Amino acid sequence: SYLRHGITFLRERHWEEHYSLSLELFELGAECAFTNGNHERVRILFEEVLQFAQSFEDKLEVTFTCIRSLLTVSYLGEALTKGLYVLNELGIVLSGDLEALLMETK
Repeated sequence: SYLRHGITFLRERHWEEHYSLSLELFELGAECAFTNGNHERVRILFEEVLQFAQSFEDKLEVTFTCIRSLLTVSYLGEALTKGLYVLNELGIVLSGDLEALLMETK
């Protein structure tokens, strides 16, 4: 795909030198990979964005794509964990037995 080629053309220090372009390519690449059912590629792109993102807000788009990908392949526990992380970062605390909820998804 064009996005995959775009990512391969990025230089070694692209996250430092071309942060906005890198973030956009990785977000769009993850979205295209999800649309094409390439869930492993979504995970790879997600992990790199998490490693280099400069803020929580910069992680949101790719995290949402990753959660949808995990739900598609029925990795409910992992999707729930990532979703709870996002809610926690937004200051939303859920009450109840979350450990039991996580155990139900396994």
